[in-house]
Amino acid sequence: MSGKLEDIFYAQSLFQGKVEGKLPHDDPDKFHYHITSMVEELGEVLKADKRWKTHRNTTYVKQEKLDELADVFITAINLSLWSGIGPEQMFDAIENKIVENNKRIDGSKSYAKSYWS
Repeated sequence: MSGKLEDIFYAQSLFQGKVEGKLPHDDPDKFHYHITSMVEELGEVLKADKRWKTHRNTTYVKQEKLDELADVFITAINLSLWSGIGPEQMFDAIENKIVENNKRIDGSKSYAKSYWS
């Protein structure tokens, strides 16, 4: 895999700067716009894979689904950028949430972050 989360955030920040004429920062209006965009992108993921709908729906276009999932991740990055949240903060929050979720499943067992080592 090429690139790190920091690189992806940086590239998307530059792109948003081109689109908006300024680099992303904590802006509730832009955040709201990207929340709305997220709903649309999630709908496009569902359109690319309709197998969930009923037994008669066999539509599944893997590349299209992959492209739409990429749009979902990019939109999540935009939500972070327009909230003033950087890649380090987001990585830590994701990592902590995964650990917390595993602890919930495992009960009182401890769950180490060793999988990133």
